[in-house]
Amino acid sequence: MNKILYISIIAASLIFMTGCGDDFLNRENLYEKNLDNYYETPEDIDEALIGAYSSLTVDDGINHPTLLANILSDDCFSGGGTGDAQAWDIDQQKNRAEDRYLHIYQRSYEGIYRLNMLLQNFDKAVYEDATLQKQHKGEAQFLRAFYYFRLSQLFGEVPLNMGTELAYLAKATPAELYTQIAADLKAAIENLPSDEWTEEWASVNSGRVTKWAAEALMARVYLFYTGYYNAGELPGGITQANVVAWLEDCIANSGHDLLGDYRSVWPYAHALDDVEWPGDGHKETVWALKYTNQGHWTGPGNPGRLAYSNQLVLYCAMRGGNDYPPYGQGWGIGQISTLLDDAMLGDPRQEMSIIDVTTDPSLVGSHEWGAWQFRDETGLYSKKYMPIITDNGEGAYKGMYYNLYGGQDSYQLWNMQDDIIIRFADVLLMHSELTGTADGMTRVRGRVGLDPLPYSLENLKKERQIELSCEGLRYYDILRWGDAKTAIEAANGSPVKLLGVDDVYSVSFDEDKAFLPLPESEVNLSRGNLVQNPGWAK
Repeated sequence: MNKILYISIIAASLIFMTGCGDDFLNRENLYEKNLDNYYETPEDIDEALIGAYSSLTVDDGINHPTLLANILSDDCFSGGGTGDAQAWDIDQQKNRAEDRYLHIYQRSYEGIYRLNMLLQNFDKAVYEDATLQKQHKGEAQFLRAFYYFRLSQLFGEVPLNMGTELAYLAKATPAELYTQIAADLKAAIENLPSDEWTEEWASVNSGRVTKWAAEALMARVYLFYTGYYNAGELPGGITQANVVAWLEDCIANSGHDLLGDYRSVWPYAHALDDVEWPGDGHKETVWALKYTNQGHWTGPGNPGRLAYSNQLVLYCAMRGGNDYPPYGQGWGIGQISTLLDDAMLGDPRQEMSIIDVTTDPSLVGSHEWGAWQFRDETGLYSKKYMPIITDNGEGAYKGMYYNLYGGQDSYQLWNMQDDIIIRFADVLLMHSELTGTADGMTRVRGRVGLDPLPYSLENLKKERQIELSCEGLRYYDILRWGDAKTAIEAANGSPVKLLGVDDVYSVSFDEDKAFLPLPESEVNLSRGNLVQNPGWAK
């Protein structure tokens, strides 16, 4: 009987049949792709790649990797309501639901499985264009590296499965994981074409990984592995000099650059009169996850996925049942820490990055404190991932993307902005850190009118904290620098509101719980091979 390959994003159903006989089972399948007739053409490979890309996004918004990392860090407090146990557990390093992080774990391995299947069968495809052939292979290698890096940053040691058969695997060591991540990224750098970013290129290819994204991700992987695990280089002999050379290639030849105005990086610029928003996929975006107007409820009778809309934006939005034009409503999870706000004092990026309900003209006197049993409320929201609402031309405020592109008329479904995974400003700052020079810092600071500073690690740390605030990078920075406990516990005593009443924030960081707990169901299904992470074992 042919093995049926299900490309569907959602799930395959099992059908039990009796009395049909072998003849029925061996009939040709006229409706589904199978391993005998798939992976034969570039179109098949591209279709399979799109399936692998689709696993990058999440239906369960609280499992969004950027939101998880923001709350884990000193950038954000839990926010949300007293009933939002998920956000509180992330912030306070608790695990009161055994499968709290099952969704992001499964989505990542779903993507890895698709890529393993694709790469195992890749040589079956007949290409006339050798450049496209290398590009497709490089994309698959990059994505597999990215999935494993995401898992390793979230969960620490995880199983390394390079096959497609059911296997009950123990955790791989960090060296084993990063050997594979580095090998895939090195191959991706070699295979992906050196196409320079242009607006014309982006109009067709925005969202696809590139050589430049692979070079930048290699630097991020290098900094985390060598910092957190106190190693001299990446496994496989990838040295600091190698990584610097790749970054310099990206800086000099990619076509990526800083936008002229920091505000124009983010969609809120669309609501401003004095700055132009160039749209998603602009030249400062080295790589981003893309969304569509097809976001829809998931479940019986519903045709789509929440993952087609950007759930991060909904979860970070202004809490309560009110819109505050140009800002839309949502769950208020991941309230910005007062310490981050204080760290930005005197820096123009404070006002460009943070909404303060006590000073923003559209919110002063109208913001509802304590909405929906708000917990750890600071009144500080990130502008970067905030829903923007605009007049639909009939006097009603709707989501900006809904007004532009249509889709579902629901504030829970109409957010489409990119998740920017790698930004050119980060490339410049990684280059400064790896070379011990101020060049990248100077360019980043100069964009917002700040004077140069001499290079020091402390200056670099603060520059990254401010420039990249609430972009999901801070937690991994303070982990690799060894600063997590000090930085996170420095927030103790910070003023917050609980149910609208003055309170103080309190947290205790356990270094044995630096990584999230593995889903208990995965541990239970592993036949004793997979053990829970340190600090989380019952």
